[in-house]
Amino acid sequence: MVAPRIQADALWVAHTVSPMQVKPQRSGKDDMPDKRTTNLGEGKTMVLRTTKFLMLVSIALASTLASAQNCYQSTVLSPSPFMGNNGEIFKLSDGSVWEVKYEYEYMYEYSPSVIICPSRGKLIVGKKSLNVQSISGSSKRQSAPLSSATAGGKWEVFEETSLQGSISGTVQMGRIFKTTSGNIYEVTGLTLQLVLELQPDVLVLRNGDTYKLVVKGFDEPLICRKLN
Repeated sequence: MVAPRIQADALWVAHTVSPMQVKPQRSGKDDMPDKRTTNLGEGKTMVLRTTKFLMLVSIALASTLASAQNCYQSTVLSPSPFMGNNGEIFKLSDGSVWEVKYEYEYMYEYSPSVIICPSRGKLIVGKKSLNVQSISGSSKRQSAPLSSATAGGKWEVFEETSLQGSISGTVQMGRIFKTTSGNIYEVTGLTLQLVLELQPDVLVLRNGDTYKLVVKGFDEPLICRKLN
């Protein structure tokens, strides 16, 4: 009776040996991917993506900084109020003089804080952007006193013309006028007048680099310098 004995021993071995103890043998090294190689490839991809992203950010920041360097903040000194209409001549706190081009905003702003972009020809006042054209750059020159400006010479007739547009409000040092002949003058002498004139006639006298504007309807002549 050998057969029953062999069957009993086989059943005992089958129940005793755990399946976890039987380790399958791999047929070759290529059956499973190498995790170290996979991780290394993914790491290189992430580094390349990060580098590309940083390069794009750097280019964008450089472009933004370049644009920002072309603009700066300033204040409109004259006229007051600032209207923002075509042909209006205005002066900024850095001494530069500008002309509004092709705009009709009727802003009535008194000494507004603005952003000027010379390379773009733009003036930003609040939420509005105006087209402007430069007439003269910033200047640190100080106006000479009236007594010294008129000494050592005599007044000669420079031109007879008219002031451009409607002249209203307070006329004082720093006010800028443009004549129909195309000349632009800035008041440098002490004066304080309240005027309301429409394209008044003006006689312009010259003594060296100093000009005197005798304007019809004004209480007194204006000592000025020529800006163009």
